[in-house]
Order: sequence, then C-alpha cells, then structure tokens
Amino acid sequence: MLDAYDEYRRRMIAETSAFITWGLAHPDRVPRIPRRPVGDGAFSRAMQQSFWFAALGTLEIAPASVIRRFLRWAAT
Repeated sequence: MLDAYDEYRRRMIAETSAFITWGLAHPDRVPRIPRRPVGDGAFSRAMQQSFWFAALGTLEIAPASVIRRFLRWAAT
C-alpha cells in the first residue's frame, strides 16, 4: 500500500508543479483566488459557495463520518 501511496504522491507533486509552471506562463488564464486581510471579516455566503463549488465541484461538504474515515486512512 505504501508503494501505491508514494506513486500517487509523486504524481500529485508532478501535476501540481506542471500546473504552477503553466499558470506562471499564462497568468491571464488562471482563475483569480479572492483574498481578504486577516481579521477583516468574512466573505459573503455567496462568495463562500462560489469558492467551494469551484474547488470541490459541489456545495455539499462530505458528512463528518466520511471525513473521519478519510483522516484515519490518511494517517496510516
């Protein structure tokens, strides 16, 4: 199982590296990530939903039991 994880990790790092390299070469084609100064309040509910939908492809967050199971699996 560790070999499969190591391979998956190597692929994730390579994909992330390729995306960053591409994004630096094409800044006009990368979606802007909204930001706010720390302590300056929160984003509106609509902005939060827009962000999470873009990041996760859904507005629904996984049930706590699924997240706990994933975290236990990831810790091994």
